[in-house]
Amino acid sequence: MNQFAQTLNQTLKSINNFLTSDSLSLTPAVVREAFPNLLIERLYYAEGRQHPSHPLHGSYAGLCRS
Repeated sequence: MNQFAQTLNQTLKSINNFLTSDSLSLTPAVVREAFPNLLIERLYYAEGRQHPSHPLHGSYAGLCRS
């Protein structure tokens, strides 16, 4: 991945971790309700899973803690 994609991926994962952290007392269900697909979708594209050659193409597994 290029530098920008790596930075974006790391940033989005940090945001996701922050939103699901216990310090905010938000459960993953609350996060999923508040941000239903936005973070997941961005992580999907940041990792390049939209490309048919990607090993996890079409899979959203592992993009969010549940």
